[in-house]
Amino acid sequence: MRKIKILLMLIFLGMNIFATSNINEEQLKNKQFYLNKKIDFSRVQGKERKRVFIQTLVPIIEKVETEIRKEKDFIKNIVERGTITLEEKKVAEQLFTKYKVNSKNYNELLNKMVVPPVSLVIAQASLESGWGTSSVAKKGNNLFGMKSFSKNSKDSVKIGKNTYYKRYETIDESVKDYILTLARHGAYKQLRTAIVNGDNSLKLVKHLNNYSEIKEEYGRKLTTIIRVNNLQEHDV
Repeated sequence: MRKIKILLMLIFLGMNIFATSNINEEQLKNKQFYLNKKIDFSRVQGKERKRVFIQTLVPIIEKVETEIRKEKDFIKNIVERGTITLEEKKVAEQLFTKYKVNSKNYNELLNKMVVPPVSLVIAQASLESGWGTSSVAKKGNNLFGMKSFSKNSKDSVKIGKNTYYKRYETIDESVKDYILTLARHGAYKQLRTAIVNGDNSLKLVKHLNNYSEIKEEYGRKLTTIIRVNNLQEHDV
């Protein structure tokens, strides 16, 4: 009787790994399945958790990268053409605001339109969230430890006595906000330059020391995660 109860419990947990739907092997192979999903990674055990975590993030990162490339191509076209329509100017103004380019300089804007290698994004997400199992990740879909200035429970997750982290509706939003932060924050100017120059993730980690209080140790941890999990195989 006890074995039957344990078996039923394991089946129940397996059915509830994904908060929005059940999952099968075909869905694991379908990148589109992971977009906009709310997933409780803590319900996935062992190496399988890492596999699901990686397969969840890859299509999301690729989607964000595609969006940024379209924005970049739009600006490049204006620069190459040397003229701009009124409608294009409105879009360009929105992009200057989005990437915080107060100078309205197109070259500065283009240099901020970057996406880190997939391997680096996954490594940071796994390190910051414990492969998606942290309280902030589970309660707020926040995979990158992004702090919040708001104390509103709709916008933030409170951890401890007085620490607030951003709350996102989906993992997709968390990835977008993280990449946008790296794209426009002054602390990551060297990182952006290195990305533009084509440096791989193992070279880029040294430019992320400001992301954590542990400084150089942070880069070493990211390097280990990238190597041990062969994450560079996901880079184009």
